[in-house]
Amino acid sequence: MTSAANRYLFQLTAQRMGIHWPILAALQDTHGPAVPNVPNLEWTLGVLPPGEVPPGEDDLAERSRLAAAAVRRLNDNLARQQWQPAQFWDATSGQYQGELIEQIAAGISPTVDQAGLASCEGDRLIASYRRISAAERTELATPAWKQSQAAGAAIANRFSTLDYGFMDRGLLDLVERVPEFYKGLAHQRQALFEMVQIWRGLDNYEATVAALGLPSINFSNQQADEVLLTFTARVSQFYGGYPQQREALLRLVQLWRQLDSRQAAIESLAASTTPTFPTEAYDLAALDFILRLPQFYKGTGMQRNALAEMVRVWRNLESRNAAITSLGIDPAKFASDRPTAVRQDTLGQLDRELIGFLQRVPAVYGGRPQERGAVIRMVQLWRDLDTRQQALGSLEADLQSLEWTVMLINTSTVFKTRPIQSSDLPGDETVKMPRGELSLLESVSEGSHYRVVTVEPINGRRQWYVYRGHVSFLEPATMLIQNSTVFKTKPVASSSLGDRDKVPVPPGEFNIRSYEDAGAHLRIRLVTPIQDRLIWYVYKGHIELLNVDDYPAPKDEAPEPTPAPAPTPKVTPTPSPAPSPAPRKRGRGLRVPGVGLVGTNDFIVSGGNFTWGEATKEGDRIPANATISRNIITMARRMEDIRARLGNRPMRITSWYRPPAVNRAVGGARNSTHLYGHGVDFIVVGLSARSAQRILDPWWSGGLGYGPNFTHVDNRGYRARWNYS
Repeated sequence: MTSAANRYLFQLTAQRMGIHWPILAALQDTHGPAVPNVPNLEWTLGVLPPGEVPPGEDDLAERSRLAAAAVRRLNDNLARQQWQPAQFWDATSGQYQGELIEQIAAGISPTVDQAGLASCEGDRLIASYRRISAAERTELATPAWKQSQAAGAAIANRFSTLDYGFMDRGLLDLVERVPEFYKGLAHQRQALFEMVQIWRGLDNYEATVAALGLPSINFSNQQADEVLLTFTARVSQFYGGYPQQREALLRLVQLWRQLDSRQAAIESLAASTTPTFPTEAYDLAALDFILRLPQFYKGTGMQRNALAEMVRVWRNLESRNAAITSLGIDPAKFASDRPTAVRQDTLGQLDRELIGFLQRVPAVYGGRPQERGAVIRMVQLWRDLDTRQQALGSLEADLQSLEWTVMLINTSTVFKTRPIQSSDLPGDETVKMPRGELSLLESVSEGSHYRVVTVEPINGRRQWYVYRGHVSFLEPATMLIQNSTVFKTKPVASSSLGDRDKVPVPPGEFNIRSYEDAGAHLRIRLVTPIQDRLIWYVYKGHIELLNVDDYPAPKDEAPEPTPAPAPTPKVTPTPSPAPSPAPRKRGRGLRVPGVGLVGTNDFIVSGGNFTWGEATKEGDRIPANATISRNIITMARRMEDIRARLGNRPMRITSWYRPPAVNRAVGGARNSTHLYGHGVDFIVVGLSARSAQRILDPWWSGGLGYGPNFTHVDNRGYRARWNYS
């Protein structure tokens, strides 16, 4: 019987290779007890290693990969021998054909650099495969599919019986429309890369880059987009319904729509075959856009129309005139027969009311569909974009460059809905805040208070007031120029650059918004431009970063020799009644400041993947105060986004919160983000640290570092990149 952890691994491995995962479970079932004198019989899968080098005896992940690659190689060879799709796949049963399974059972010879499979009893392999496939098919035909209202009864019925012909038409409809919706966003590019990888049966990202004819390093996104879209445009022409082709397109759908699983990708096709992206992901970028708008408002017709349309949609009114009336302005005063002075005064009043409405939005925005729709519509009109999808694409680009500030709460204080004495406010308009850090989208000085907009809501609100004497702000970074040096437009010797590509810089201090490692140089983004440029390169040997981490590789980051088992996947309910699952054990009880009693196995975010045990080293590192607890919760939400970006692969947390004494003991940085609960180090099953960083880099706006075997992310509020080694 395949364990839940092994099943998850088989599903992940098979999806990456474009084969049907039950064949791996069947190989495990068939070969495990059939091979004598081999340790860990249940893990052998009948793998015949390439050359003379056997895979590790205990390494199920590697054996699974080799077995999947061998099955995929056999499939490709049979396709070249003119096998037809119907010889591979029985669309009625949703399983491999017996003829193909017999070919697998006959054995696959290894080559010098590719593994093979030992022969086994064909009837036994077929029986095991049929049993596991039937169980999978039962789980896929869920009541939710049959009740899909967005697709209509006919579509839902087709999907509930897994009509592969109908699914193929949905996949092709979507892939043919990809160029129309492609905006060069990081998750879209990753989806296309992985589609190519699975379609061609390639082992990794590097092999995919080579197969596309791209240089191994230093190719631009524009170069990648050109070859990826060319490949995508030809998919429909060459699609033959082969299982590996179908799996490639399902992976495209899953990553493009940022869904949790292959099953979710299939189900999403029942509702729509349009390449879209969940709109709630854009809330932070939309709020940041709103906060910046007043400084750019010039009272042009286009800007007024954009804001009036936002008011109309937000308040669910029939027309823009109705929206203007709701602001207390008579639209009749704009009539051409009114005196010019009256029209101008009314326009001035309208501008004040529109800006006032805009400035109230951050305080009341709750992410409800009507509110989100109003903001997206305003972005579309303000930026003069043709479609809503283009507006969403522009907000995704904003997300990639989003920066926030870090506020230090120096003493316990009170956040308030109004800038007055907290004793004069009712209890539901205040919230006590302990010492610590908080990430902000905006802070504005208003008398004795700051008006702040927080990255994460506090008691359902993002906009608050706080007494100025209780807080200060962490400057992004200060760079000290120790010796006279040169700022350069490229990370090369200054002698090779022309005068327009470099500028001499004397010793002194510079404020920088972000920095990232570039070999012997740092790529920096200044707060104040020099020669109309913000981004420069500077030689590392001439500078020192003053108020940032020095990034040693802490001692508690070394991974265990054997990766932790993959987490148990969520079980999809079957149509027939099933016994209730055993209750989840909560683990060791902890009292977390500001949260209360939790268990080490409790998820930090409801429905999430990360536990309080992972954040606290199984309860040995309790947060010092409620602000750190809040930072952990905020970071857990961001970690869910990160996990989705990395293909929802299993992740093992090696370090999260560290009390000061622990941080010193493990050699952590003096001002480490782990001290505040928003620094996390992790290992991703199936991805190197460098690969994880490559995927996250275009999107993640905080700190991102990698060592030989772990990846670090933090929520510091400005972009930073480095290599521990």
